Amino acid sequence: MKEILKIGLDSAAPFPMHTDFHSDLFEGFEVDLMKHIAAHLDLELQYETSLWKNILERLYKGQLDMICSAVTMTTSRQHILEFSIPYLQFRLCAVVNRENSFHTMGSLDQKVIGIRTATEAEKFIMEKFPSHEVVHADRNVDLYKLLLHKKIDVLIDDSPIAGAFIKKYPALEIGLFLPNTHSQYGIAMKKGDTTLRHRINDTLMMLKENGVYHQLYKKWFSQIEL
Repeated sequence: MKEILKIGLDSAAPFPMHTDFHSDLFEGFEVDLMKHIAAHLDLELQYETSLWKNILERLYKGQLDMICSAVTMTTSRQHILEFSIPYLQFRLCAVVNRENSFHTMGSLDQKVIGIRTATEAEKFIMEKFPSHEVVHADRNVDLYKLLLHKKIDVLIDDSPIAGAFIKKYPALEIGLFLPNTHSQYGIAMKKGDTTLRHRINDTLMMLKENGVYHQLYKKWFSQIEL
């Protein structure tokens, strides 16, 4: 019998990392990556969805075995969780309507900013621009619709996710990659689960060495600037 792992997913479906698990087509870079990991380690994956603001707490409490859903590796998170080696590098970026000129951090002045709740983007904006008017949302798609309808002036998002939404909504563009926000995604696991971490790391390194990782990267990010 295969070992079953409960995998946490962001119910907001941050494509191209993954689509909605409950949709007709469940796909994405992380979906393909986990399929290869599961096949190599003879695992059965059992996906469970949660709002992002709840998902890390569920892992911390032991309700999940791991999360592979655009989890930014931060120092504070590494104090309470185990992380794999990084599997993707990215930056935070400011997404705007194409007719708006937006090329420097000063362009954020007097702007209404949209951010997702409990994300590193939210932390960045609240620290750098505490006096700005900010609109919070649980789902990416809600923010992009607000931006399209000009209910907000700009939204801050991870570059892979922003790239996918821009392909979907040509009226939008990345106005600026925010300086000093280079970050990495990693697979998060329960603190102390070092055996699983080592198995995941060995498999990730194997997938990079045998070219599978490069094929997946090219498939999902060839037209997205990270």
